[in-house]
Amino acid sequence: MAYEIRAPSSVRKDLKRLERSLQEEIRSQHLPKIREDPARGYPLLREFQGLRSHHFSYRGTDYRIVYEVFEEEGIILILMLGKREGFYQALRRRLLTR
Repeated sequence: MAYEIRAPSSVRKDLKRLERSLQEEIRSQHLPKIREDPARGYPLLREFQGLRSHHFSYRGTDYRIVYEVFEEEGIILILMLGKREGFYQALRRRLLTR
């Protein structure tokens, strides 16, 4: 099944904050991997149950892309992306406001 990736404006802002070469790597490598096989991401637990996290490293820094898969609609909704440090606390705040 071909999934469509959607990203709210908050995620587009997350992406713009990153350096250009990292933005390109995310667009050309990581988002296609998620699109091809959404189940490849790690399932999150507890308050984030139902979400998945794609992990990668760029120049020695760990990054996360957290997304939700809507199987019937064929949609992957990217909820947040950024550096691993403080990521899940920021994700918690973002999810409380949506």
